[in-house]
Amino acid sequence: MNQDFYARMGLPGPETETSVPADIFVVSVHCERWTYEELEASDAGTREIELDHVTADAHDLVRHGREYGLSEPYCADPRMSSDIWFRSTYPREDRAYFEQGVQKYYSLHIHDVNGHQPEPADYQRIANLINVRFDHAFQSQDAKQEGPDLCL
Repeated sequence: MNQDFYARMGLPGPETETSVPADIFVVSVHCERWTYEELEASDAGTREIELDHVTADAHDLVRHGREYGLSEPYCADPRMSSDIWFRSTYPREDRAYFEQGVQKYYSLHIHDVNGHQPEPADYQRIANLINVRFDHAFQSQDAKQEGPDLCL
């Protein structure tokens, strides 16, 4: 009976519906750790890789954005390089922060989107997923920029 109903309505049945495949991202998350002593002495902090070339879906990206406090894009001039990543601007306030004065900053690097290098539209979609404002218009070298460049 269910199949007849769907057929009469001109709709596919629930078991025959095709879903759109989910986006697959290959990402890394890096962490910079700074102690008060390192900051005062202008020494380099410690760099670690939290996640290294991990496969993620859209839900994972949303979770990573929240977990690592990602709040802004960072990019080079897209006319020179298309490397863009997303970073935290405030240290994570965890136990190490309060007890030892360790400040941790995170960055999310996108290596691959659905089997290809990330394109401008991919970065915009990722920014939307992780709730980061990303207003930078990608332009060719011949195009004239209108307004400020919002990437740092």
